[in-house]
Amino acid sequence: MKNLSPLARIGIKAALLFALFNFLYVLIQPLDLLNQISIYNWLVLGRARLPFADYPESSFNLTLNSLDQMIVSHQIARPKAPDEYRVAHLGDSGVWGYLLKPDQTQAACLSGLKVHTPDGRVVRAYNLGYPKLTVVKDLLILRRALRYQPDLIIWSVSLASLYPGDQLDFTVIRAHYDEVKALIDQYGFNFPEWVQISPPTLWDRSFLGQRRAAADWLRHQMVGITWAATGIDHVMPVFVPPHPTNLLPDDNVLSVNPIQLRETRRFTPDDLALGVIAAGVAEAKALNVPIVIINEPIYRSPNHDLRYNTYYPKWAFDTYREAMVEAARVEGWFYRDLWDAVGSDQFTDTDFHLRAEANCAFAQQLRTALQEFWVSP
Repeated sequence: MKNLSPLARIGIKAALLFALFNFLYVLIQPLDLLNQISIYNWLVLGRARLPFADYPESSFNLTLNSLDQMIVSHQIARPKAPDEYRVAHLGDSGVWGYLLKPDQTQAACLSGLKVHTPDGRVVRAYNLGYPKLTVVKDLLILRRALRYQPDLIIWSVSLASLYPGDQLDFTVIRAHYDEVKALIDQYGFNFPEWVQISPPTLWDRSFLGQRRAAADWLRHQMVGITWAATGIDHVMPVFVPPHPTNLLPDDNVLSVNPIQLRETRRFTPDDLALGVIAAGVAEAKALNVPIVIINEPIYRSPNHDLRYNTYYPKWAFDTYREAMVEAARVEGWFYRDLWDAVGSDQFTDTDFHLRAEANCAFAQQLRTALQEFWVSP
């Protein structure tokens, strides 16, 4: 070191300090703690739905990978009112409210009905939907929602959210490897052998590997100010494709990965990722939180012999519905099949996205399901 120039010595010391910093960073993982901190519900109001953005610059929003940061920025993280009956609503982009404003979602409409429980509390529904068809994502969100004293959970599902082979291929799920791996080991989900999730590398756990996530955390706090001033969290795409009506002339299931059925052209409970729902029910039950499971509405073609819509041939969806009824009976789940509760002229760009008016009309169906649950034995 004595024979080195001052500049070289400074460079070596800086490199050693940076290596030490990264070593300590990998051990401590400070981003995990940072993601528990938010200006939302403190400096600004909590968000009405979980952060997600196609156009982050104009929607004052962004897509995050940390579910912890998502949930602490949401309204559900605020203190619970004494007269509040807190309902957490899980589901996909239809529940989240794609192409809708925050006050047009099913949860917002249900809250707007001012439903009272038998003991006089007011139902306040929280929109915890997120745009992806996978119940593993819902389970991860459910586990976080349980920290905030929900009285009941509504879990909206559909056939496409229950394909075992499609559960883990999602950035948010891969970002929570340790938790997902522990859940798979604990509950033994019936995922195919080829469905796997890779552990984070040493680089992924380093400061350099997490610098984008750290920057997203900071951006999420900064954009909260402009979001609070405008109330805009979702800007409509420049072009919204019309709902597909010219369906394929076959009866194959639309799925990213292969579907393995035990019986030809028939879904049974064992063909679906119902173990994930069972895990969520068990974890909620441990905290005395009941779950109402809803088979959500889908678009139904009025003139196709083989298919209901782009996603579902009739044989697949019909046998899925039978499988759900059987599983609910065996497991003792409170389940309502509302697949046809909305007219097919009330869908927008996909087989799951409802118009604003239809969403609020459907909230009436959710209210009925809650009232039936309260009087059920």
